[in-house]
Amino acid sequence: MKPIKRLNHSQGTAVNSISIFDKISSDLNLDIAEWTPSKDELEGEINHAIEVIRSTILNLQLSIKASDKYVLGLLDVVADDYRAQPPAGKN
Repeated sequence: MKPIKRLNHSQGTAVNSISIFDKISSDLNLDIAEWTPSKDELEGEINHAIEVIRSTILNLQLSIKASDKYVLGLLDVVADDYRAQPPAGKN
């Protein structure tokens, strides 16, 4: 059996991608304020997200004719996955 030959492709270096990041993050001319919601805005965003999630789950439940118990089990799986691998973002 012949060994598998690997082609030598040039690969980008981390230095190139870091330098791009450094240029963006060190540009002091960008004076963009981070969005900081008020308590009311934040509550509104959270309530809207909950409504969207509920609607999506209800539509799924109706389309697959699932029981409430099945949907709750599905939500448990999603919650476990969320805890295991939280999305990349600010803590």
